[in-house]
Amino acid sequence: MWNHARAVVAQYASERSGTGVEAVGAYSQYVLSGAATAPQVTTVYMDARPKPKSALSGAAARDTQWAKNYANQVVPPKPAKAPGAEEEEAEEVADEEDKGELPDVVYEQNIFRSFGEGLSETESYQIAVALKRLLDKEPLAKARFWGKISGTKRDYYIAETKVDESRVPEKEEAEAEETEVVGKPAETIMQGLQTHKAKEPPTILAEDAKGVNESKYYVATSDDLTEWVALPDVLPAHITAARKIRKIFSGELDAAVEAHPPFPGVERHYLRAQIARISHATTVCPKDIYSTDTVEEEEDEEDGEKKPKRFEVPAPEEVPALNTTDAPDAGDAEAIAPVKGWFYGFKNDELLEPKNWVHIAPQLLTEGRATVYKPEEADADPDEPEDEPPVPPVEYVNPFLSDLGHDAGICFSAHSKQGLPAWSVRKAYANESARSKRYLVRSVVWPGAICAAETEDEKPGAYFQNMYIGTGLKNPMGHPYCPPLPPLPSIEYPCGMLQLQKDATRDDELEFEPAPPPPKLPGGEDEEAAEDE
Repeated sequence: MWNHARAVVAQYASERSGTGVEAVGAYSQYVLSGAATAPQVTTVYMDARPKPKSALSGAAARDTQWAKNYANQVVPPKPAKAPGAEEEEAEEVADEEDKGELPDVVYEQNIFRSFGEGLSETESYQIAVALKRLLDKEPLAKARFWGKISGTKRDYYIAETKVDESRVPEKEEAEAEETEVVGKPAETIMQGLQTHKAKEPPTILAEDAKGVNESKYYVATSDDLTEWVALPDVLPAHITAARKIRKIFSGELDAAVEAHPPFPGVERHYLRAQIARISHATTVCPKDIYSTDTVEEEEDEEDGEKKPKRFEVPAPEEVPALNTTDAPDAGDAEAIAPVKGWFYGFKNDELLEPKNWVHIAPQLLTEGRATVYKPEEADADPDEPEDEPPVPPVEYVNPFLSDLGHDAGICFSAHSKQGLPAWSVRKAYANESARSKRYLVRSVVWPGAICAAETEDEKPGAYFQNMYIGTGLKNPMGHPYCPPLPPLPSIEYPCGMLQLQKDATRDDELEFEPAPPPPKLPGGEDEEAAEDE
């Protein structure tokens, strides 16, 4: 150190600069390396010397954390072996092999990339590994990549799953103590005035493991794709409220949804409501792949002419089950005729028409459910007069497995055409001699919702997959979003059959007032004198 300090002072003496104190660092560096400044590197990755974590950029720290989590997903750490547990290893490996059904995400994204859509090969492989680990951790029968919704801070990756009831652990139901209530609860005057001749609307309950809640959804963010969070079941109130607002996602599940009208929940509930709306409106497939057990109404004949059936049916009470169509015998011409296009693999480019695609998800009703809600009949009160229950209006929807050609189109005020189709179909490039072809149908009402199908000549059916990549918002159809005005102020109280009493006068008040207290006497007087007075 002494020799180095002498060399630094000698260098300063030879230059005779007036700012020697400020230049000590440069002089020291020159004595050590022969250059006045240290070598500069453009990025932290080009510098071989180790750096402290505090000196790294935020992106580098996120990549390092993601790589560590991803390595644990690909090769999870094995727990310490207990003595005598060698016999159980074979049984554990056998259990891990069959833990749920998972489609080939990389191959599906390859089909979407042939149309210029989908995710990159690296990103699709990361999602495939993350879904595989999700099946290992959760009691699920199957899982698939539903789509990606972009946010202002981070993006959402969503997985659609089916719960395996045989693997769900049984929960011990706590016995609730029933408290006996005697009589009716007391009501104040204000409550009586507000509820006079007014009944609260019935609360519409959510569907339990059916309809909109038939599938379980998990979400992961772009910060850490290896950590999945289960979304709650959607309530009808969430869907009806989501239809009235238009809010961009932020990427934080616990963020508040600031909108008007107010949304009854946080962003995780709003995300689940938008997933339900998108899924029930855009989940499609080529026709004749599925069938149902519902019997279609026959066409009426009058005066030798057939009347076309109305393409609207009452809302169902139960969602019909989907049955996979079995391929008929090649020699049975009568069985092949109704499903001719499906039987030969749609080889005549039949999938370029929207009428050859069908919906495989039930339509959402106005009340926010996929099936009609029937409230339970409560026990009648003998003291109250019996009122006839109001007949709910019948809501008509498109029949199950309806084709896309009957979907309502969209209208733009500035467009030359009055109505545009709700779906657009196109075909991927293929050689004329190729036996397999790929088709893609895109929703115009929900931008980002697509379905790709791959067919092969002389082979029944088609391989298809649905996906959504977008902002999670519906097409405004040329109309800017405008929040609705607040409702009119309510009346103070209902005016019918209400009688008010007159206010009491001062004479009436004096009649019921208590006697005034006796006056206080000055000190020194006895009680007898006070009583005499």
